[in-house]
Amino acid sequence: MLTWLPENISTFGNGVDHLFSLIYYITLAIFVLVNAVYVVFIIRYRRRRKSDKAFHYHGNNTLELAWTALPFALFAFLAFYSDGIWRDIKYSTHAPNPDYIVEVMGQTYMWHVRYPGSDGVLGHRDPALVAATNPFGIDPADPNGTDDYVAINQMHFPINKNVLVRLSSMDVIHSFFVPNLRIKQDAVPGQWVDVWFNGRKTGEYEIACAELCGSGHYLMRGVMTFQGQTDFDAWIDQQYLNAANAAAQKTAQALPASAPSPTTPSHP
Repeated sequence: MLTWLPENISTFGNGVDHLFSLIYYITLAIFVLVNAVYVVFIIRYRRRRKSDKAFHYHGNNTLELAWTALPFALFAFLAFYSDGIWRDIKYSTHAPNPDYIVEVMGQTYMWHVRYPGSDGVLGHRDPALVAATNPFGIDPADPNGTDDYVAINQMHFPINKNVLVRLSSMDVIHSFFVPNLRIKQDAVPGQWVDVWFNGRKTGEYEIACAELCGSGHYLMRGVMTFQGQTDFDAWIDQQYLNAANAAAQKTAQALPASAPSPTTPSHP
């Protein structure tokens, strides 16, 4: 394993790291071999006398077949070896049943994160309702969406739980990248892509955008926090309470002020 890689906290990260390390060391070996041959040929076949002349060499069919077949065999091996890892990470048929489902919407230059409310159900989305103040297009007519909680650039999850992220973008292509989880997935406007993971260690980890999305690309950073179940429950309950208080305050401010009672004229 390569010690300079970010710490792996994902349940499927070991497979990714093994594949990365295998390709790295194969590439390193080929690099050393090719350059060693290159140096030997420079020294061995250098021009020693002015009378030395180069001569044409037609080639060797055996060598040409070998350096065509060997790379093909190597790439075929890597393809079959990586297929199992890719299947476990990307195939919906192999994804475990999620304990939590959230939605993530990329927007220059931030990540919107939508949690289901206390009912545990995400409200209906309507693309026609997508706006700067409603990035997910939450339908206000759907009661399941009235208690959904939307955060910006922060995600919280309990450890050792399967999380399913439904990923999309409002404007341009972004790339949802969490190095410590070994996940990187493009967020494409108009499409929803599922990404799953399971974090095994508490702590805060960077959420980055791995796709150049504009001049402020460097600003598109978030934090993913993994907590114990008790701490996560306390955090999400507090968010629900804050959202409910904010909604109640907004409703109160929208109500018209009570009109004063008319004064009864006095009689002489």
